[in-house]
Amino acid sequence: MMDRIYRFFVGGTKYANEFWHEVRMLIVFTLGFTIAFTWRQTVFDTMEAFVQWLTNVHNITSLSILTSSFTTIFCILIIAVVANFLKDKAPHKSL
Repeated sequence: MMDRIYRFFVGGTKYANEFWHEVRMLIVFTLGFTIAFTWRQTVFDTMEAFVQWLTNVHNITSLSILTSSFTTIFCILIIAVVANFLKDKAPHKSL
């Protein structure tokens, strides 16, 4: 019994496989966050130019608020469409 517990937590292949899976996920999330952070200002500036063209507002504070609101609504719509597209077709049975 102690040998099975030791293999599971320390020397087992399940633990080693899970550990390397988590390390890979950490690297992917870190690089994804870095990419998103790099593009953040570019996307905001593009949306700001679009909102300024659409509304003809030149006040920096108002333009920033409108741009943030527009970006939020736009992203929520994309999330809703993607969530609807990727949802499971068959309902899960609860226990």
